[in-house]
Amino acid sequence: MCWRCTAAVATVARPYGQKEGDRMPSRLQSILAFFVGPLVILCITSGCVQKTDDGLRVVATTPILADLAAQVAGPQVKVKSLIPAGADPHTFEVAPSVARVVAEADLIVANGLGLEGSFLGVIEANKSAQAVLVILGQEVAPGGENVDPHLWLDPRLAAEYVKRIAEAMSLVDPSRADEYRQRAAIYIEELRQLHDRVRQQIAGIPVERRKLVATHRAFSWMAHAYGIEEVGYLVTAPEEEPTPAWLAELRHRILSQKVPAVFIEPYLEAEDQALSQLAEEVGIKVCVLYVDTLDDKVSSYLKLMEYNAQELVGCLGG
Repeated sequence: MCWRCTAAVATVARPYGQKEGDRMPSRLQSILAFFVGPLVILCITSGCVQKTDDGLRVVATTPILADLAAQVAGPQVKVKSLIPAGADPHTFEVAPSVARVVAEADLIVANGLGLEGSFLGVIEANKSAQAVLVILGQEVAPGGENVDPHLWLDPRLAAEYVKRIAEAMSLVDPSRADEYRQRAAIYIEELRQLHDRVRQQIAGIPVERRKLVATHRAFSWMAHAYGIEEVGYLVTAPEEEPTPAWLAELRHRILSQKVPAVFIEPYLEAEDQALSQLAEEVGIKVCVLYVDTLDDKVSSYLKLMEYNAQELVGCLGG
């Protein structure tokens, strides 16, 4: 067996919402220091097929992307999320074992557009030379750092993700290409039906009440898909803090536009508390929308979108 070593240098991408020149959060510094340093050396076998002996190994950066990949992969393929369900992707401390999981993967599914921040550099540094890395958001909606990376909140764009996942799996494991494409086609039809259901539900909300105030700017694609006005967000990205001036402006918008409710996220404690306090001060409801992760209550992408639709209707519908 022939061995060769490949030197991989991590490309450090700024987290979503972080501007050039901003100080990198200490959590991300510690991750990079552990995994990357100036250089990560990976020794890999050359001339190997991309599929491992015990089946195709697929990893995704988040539980939502892992769920989409699993729908395409089928039961014979191992799909693992690098961030577990129920954890907040913005504050999750990456375990050292993630380097080995990435190194052993045949296919790595990421979002890009700043969602993973510097963690994407860790992945690029530790993946094997044979592994395929597909960065879905950058393929579906290229446009730089100012693009909202949460494209999946529009099921039509989630379908575009699924198409690209199927093609990536077919490239890595061509012997099952037809199976991957067939499963993708079936799931894409489910997504089409999901979009129709959500659209019909939200259409029942009076137009003047379709106003969104949420914890961080993660709902632009959903708002555009379903005719919801984005009144404002507490912060652009989760690691930011709102200024007193912006809190006063957001309060003014809520009152002047008669916003019926604000929406927090299950795993952003500090930001959620600030927005909940603002809602209490102006006397409106506090509701919950899922964005980046899954848990026991909302255990799949389909359930996430169905839950969000019901919450929007219940909180904005009057």
